[in-house]
Amino acid sequence: MPDWKDYQEEAAEFFRTLGLEANTDVTIQGVRTKHDVDVLVKSHHYGFDVTWIVECKFWKEPLSKLHVLALREIVTDAGADRGILLSEAGFQSGAVEAANLTNVQVTSLADLSVTAREQISAV
Repeated sequence: MPDWKDYQEEAAEFFRTLGLEANTDVTIQGVRTKHDVDVLVKSHHYGFDVTWIVECKFWKEPLSKLHVLALREIVTDAGADRGILLSEAGFQSGAVEAANLTNVQVTSLADLSVTAREQISAV
């Protein structure tokens, strides 16, 4: 039976299959403090460095807006381009609302895989 560590590794491997650099259990220095992140994704496109912070929640219940707000703060403090909150159990409506119109995306690894497959096959 998979656990949260397996979920985290599976997420990192997903980003690697897209040609991105992905490392698990990374400590990054923000403006105000250090942050332990589940997966740090980096890429370089057209002269720009891009950094995403991915948090993997392998929980049985949908995540609340507090998780979105916490990730937004980490993304801001670390100067990352985007935060991605992964949960196969889904998200409470407040979490989805808190992520709308921000640089934090709430999704699942299953949904990301489908979206990526669709976009790759459309090329």
